[in-house]
Amino acid sequence: MTRPMPWFETLADSVYALGAAAREAQRAARTAELAREAYDLDRLRPVDGEVRLDGRDPGGVPFRPHDAALFTIGKALMEQANKLRTLYTQTAEGYAYGTAWAILRVLDGQQPDAVQLGRSREGFYVIPGELSPIPPLMPGLERWNDYKKFVQAHARWAICEDAGLFAEYLDERRPLSDHEAGELHEAIDTATGAPDAAYAYGQLAESALHFALLEPRAQHARSSKEQ
Repeated sequence: MTRPMPWFETLADSVYALGAAAREAQRAARTAELAREAYDLDRLRPVDGEVRLDGRDPGGVPFRPHDAALFTIGKALMEQANKLRTLYTQTAEGYAYGTAWAILRVLDGQQPDAVQLGRSREGFYVIPGELSPIPPLMPGLERWNDYKKFVQAHARWAICEDAGLFAEYLDERRPLSDHEAGELHEAIDTATGAPDAAYAYGQLAESALHFALLEPRAQHARSSKEQ
């Protein structure tokens, strides 16, 4: 009879699945953005040739097939890039918040067998109150070799999230002064890095989880030998 996997193994698998989803979404979002940029109408030189279409007024707006194709392709690629960018944001947040949730449970002596998160109809993970707006620092990991990198990733993610909130605040105050408009654009630029920052945090958090699981694994091994 096959023994069920111990809780720490299924928990690690749960976190790995969140990371795999974020990696695939990141790759797809970047590929879609490159494709969209390749069809930027400001960079392309449309061909001037025209086609007369049946039923159209000869003196009306001419039909240029190359223009029409470029516009249709650009629109489709823009929609796809936006959709995949949203997916990447969703999955990166799920990876970061889900892994932080798991670490906090393990450090608290609990034994969850999987990450538990809510999810909205739009596909975004519901952030647990204890993790909002970003997870707290975790002193229980200070003996981990990469703890300083983990703190730095936490700080970078916090900067991006704060910039997003500041951009929303300024946007609601329109009309803006020239100085405020500059601040808004700067905040938006910083906030666009949030998915990458969340993903980078998630990667380090996954390693931190394995560190946090060292003692539970050791206890399980000792228990198995005694049986």
